[in-house]
Amino acid sequence: MPRLTAEERKRRLVWQCRRGLLETDVVLNAYLDEHFLHDTSAHQQTFERLLACQDADLFEWFTRRSRPDDGELDAFVRHMLTLVGAKD
Repeated sequence: MPRLTAEERKRRLVWQCRRGLLETDVVLNAYLDEHFLHDTSAHQQTFERLLACQDADLFEWFTRRSRPDDGELDAFVRHMLTLVGAKD
């Protein structure tokens, strides 16, 4: 099976970013639209892993009420919030 380009991966992820909670949708879509293609391959892979997380967890992390136990996800969530300009 051929590897997908970053642009193909981005198109595939659009629907996965629709979560039903405005706070999570805004952060996920802002990152995908404005930063995904220009970020590192490692960050792109971590973003895809993040999309497998529960909506309630994403909400808590994006509103800074809690942090992921997984160190890689925690660092990526902080990176993503900085990129999209999310306020405390």
